[in-house]
Amino acid sequence: MTEIGLLEAIYSTRSMRRLKPDSIPDETLKKIIDAGVHAPSGSNFQNWAFVLVQEPEDKRFIRDHYLETYQKLAQLGSIPAMDDLPPYQQRMFAAAVHLAEHMHEAPVILLACTGTDFPTYAQADNPRSITATLHASIYPAIQNILLACRALGIGATLTTVHYFFEDELKQRLDIPQDKEIAGLIPLGFPEGRFGPTSRASVEEVIHWGKWGKKQG
Repeated sequence: MTEIGLLEAIYSTRSMRRLKPDSIPDETLKKIIDAGVHAPSGSNFQNWAFVLVQEPEDKRFIRDHYLETYQKLAQLGSIPAMDDLPPYQQRMFAAAVHLAEHMHEAPVILLACTGTDFPTYAQADNPRSITATLHASIYPAIQNILLACRALGIGATLTTVHYFFEDELKQRLDIPQDKEIAGLIPLGFPEGRFGPTSRASVEEVIHWGKWGKKQG
């Protein structure tokens, strides 16, 4: 496989929700996780772990709970109705529904885990700082994983719907109570093609010195 540059990977990594069932070689999975653990973490604790779910019954367990949760969120209106969306968003949510219905067909479901406490701030009486630092210590690893997947031709997407059934999932997979599942990432060879991605312009999101101040 031809290697791609870092910036090409950044600009062409998109959420791939339609995945082929073909197996991913173990060595490829190891490379992906190795890229993850080369990310920074708070105080360099490296308090992370990655569960690669491949057993059919475990993947079906995840699919069943994920799909049920997705349907409940749709009923609550947290997920918008298709008819209310422009065509490009309809395509995205159609892919999200496909993922929910076919999650168990992904060859691997990766669970990125981190701790539930950050010792450095334990006595500081600021729970938000603990939560922020825990997530700041796992999401760079997740981004490395997503970029490594792109470089290796593996489709992936980061999801957090599992938070609605995290306790059941931890019990099912023997994940310790002092661990949080911060991200659920289905992995597989993509049915579609990578990038380029479409985002807001740099001019729209930059504030120069103070909020609302534009350049020039």
